[in-house]
Amino acid sequence: MNLPLLYTLQDLNKELDVINSKLKELHEVKELKKLKVEYQRLREEYAKGEEKLKKNSYKQESRNNEIKNLDCNRKACEKIKFSRETDSVKKLESIEKQIEKLDEKKLEVENDIIVLIEEADNINKELAETKKRLAFIKKKYLSSKESADKAVEELEAKKLELSPRVDNLIKAIDKESFEMFSRILKAHSDPVALVENRICNGCKMEVPAMDYQALKNGSQELRCQSCGRMLYYIKP
Repeated sequence: MNLPLLYTLQDLNKELDVINSKLKELHEVKELKKLKVEYQRLREEYAKGEEKLKKNSYKQESRNNEIKNLDCNRKACEKIKFSRETDSVKKLESIEKQIEKLDEKKLEVENDIIVLIEEADNINKELAETKKRLAFIKKKYLSSKESADKAVEELEAKKLELSPRVDNLIKAIDKESFEMFSRILKAHSDPVALVENRICNGCKMEVPAMDYQALKNGSQELRCQSCGRMLYYIKP
């Protein structure tokens, strides 16, 4: 049985498992996902702010047009007030009342415009703040992604280096030994267990004295009576 080769294969497989686990973690980096979600949320928030600003601008334009119409109506009323049409006190009072209502309406619209201008200022401040946060999140995301990509590249290179070694070992191991290794691998991630001071490093149980002596002498290939792993003794 090719125990030294199997033991080396086991170590390489463990190393590859660690690499694959790290690669999986890097491909599913929670921090990157959180940053992407936050960036998307901020973009939606920014788009809503722009839409609110657009509506505000439309309202301001509408109110300004309203003021223009009110001014035109007031001029028309003023013209009528001082024309021959206004030939009685009653007509004069009526036209003055209309002018007063127009002035009140204009003041009301002007107050609306002031409120809209203040609202637009607040929206612009919010947009500026959101824009800053977007830039910060983007920078942080790109930095984190660059680090993750670099780590992935290094791990992939290491994996590329180890994979041929694993293939070569499998080819060098006899079929019977590899099949036994594969069977035990279904139950244990470490089919080959080192024996030190009569202890199986796989299950931490004591190896019988006779088996231990046989291992030390190299006269017999044994499996642990407790866990079934292939026992491997390295001479000092």
